[in-house]
Amino acid sequence: MSDLLVLLRETLPEFLGSLAAAVVTTAAAAALRTARTARLRRREPAPTEPPPQE
Repeated sequence: MSDLLVLLRETLPEFLGSLAAAVVTTAAAAALRTARTARLRRREPAPTEPPPQE
């Protein structure tokens, strides 16, 4: 049992570091995706209504 605790104590910081890196990467990807979507929406011309026909 103590071997397991030693192993956990040694690998936990590495695991938490990897987990934190994955969270940061996912958050950055989501922010980039949101920014790209917003920029594309701004580039599209606003729909114009045709002039009224008499």
